[in-house]
Amino acid sequence: MYKFILLFVILSSQAWGSIGTITAAKSPGTLERADGEKLSSELNTSLEMEDKIETFQGGHRLEFIDETIVDMTSQSVLIIDDYVYDPANNVGSLNLKAKLGTMRYASGKLASNFRQNVKISTPTSNIGVRGTDFTMTVDELGGSTIILLPSCDASGMCYTGEITVETDAGFVILNQAFQATRTSSWGKKPSPVVKIDIDPSLINNLLIVRKKQLVEDSDVIAERAMKTLLDIDLLEFKELDEDLLAIEEEFDELAINWLDFDLLPDILEQVNAELIALLSRDALAGRVRGKKSGKDDRGIVLLVGENDWTWFRTDGTNTIQLVLNNESNYTLNVYQNQIEIYDYELGSSGGNRINVYQSGQ
Repeated sequence: MYKFILLFVILSSQAWGSIGTITAAKSPGTLERADGEKLSSELNTSLEMEDKIETFQGGHRLEFIDETIVDMTSQSVLIIDDYVYDPANNVGSLNLKAKLGTMRYASGKLASNFRQNVKISTPTSNIGVRGTDFTMTVDELGGSTIILLPSCDASGMCYTGEITVETDAGFVILNQAFQATRTSSWGKKPSPVVKIDIDPSLINNLLIVRKKQLVEDSDVIAERAMKTLLDIDLLEFKELDEDLLAIEEEFDELAINWLDFDLLPDILEQVNAELIALLSRDALAGRVRGKKSGKDDRGIVLLVGENDWTWFRTDGTNTIQLVLNNESNYTLNVYQNQIEIYDYELGSSGGNRINVYQSGQ
């Protein structure tokens, strides 16, 4: 009996040991352990599971034992909800919660070998990672902007992986460098994916450069190879005329200030401003697309106002009238005295679903 208890204590102490280190800190923040102990988060502070890290005036870099890297800018909060890395026994999991601020994530071995067990979340989204890098910006209301980044090593080799951004209402997939989406609540779908046009002079400062050569996920390599094969027009094959060794993404390691965490929010402020502008144009296009005031052949009268839609239909005896805010999206299903109307959309697809049943009996 005593041996069993002793063994349990030993295993528990190993499970709660160091899982990484703060390898850069412009100024101290706070680190709260699972037992409530509060420490100053500074250079060389060890990391443990269930730590809560909060930065104040300066950013931090967190490096985990599987080579996952997280950069936190000033005024950011991150919780390490779960972390297990035991390759000898083929066990691994990672669960990070970005609560506030801007963070830049670079996948390590956990995302390559145990990607189904890697979970990154914000207050309004879950992010599924498939061996790649991205940034998260979380505002005071939990709204989250996620931008997919290339993954690069110090030799200049870069590739782009894939992430999914999911809420309770749906998900989107980002698989091209500098694609972005935004989430505002669990009840709404992520915004449509847009590609940000970033000033080339700022790109290097968005990247986390690994000092070791990248090892791609085998599935990613296979998918890229298949896509490349399918995209080749054998009648127009001119690749032999090109110097393939010269086709590399331009990359200047010396241009990166490894500890300039304060520059990242300024870059992302520009990126987020463009993202909001793109999404606003897309939302406006979705609201007015094919929807003008008038009456259609089903007897539906639609009045498009500045801030709302008025949806009206009568069969002479029964009347349905809906006044809906045009900042949201709706799908209407209407049954009116044996007349059925399904999937009538106002705005983009998805969003709120309204079912109306009206009988003259």
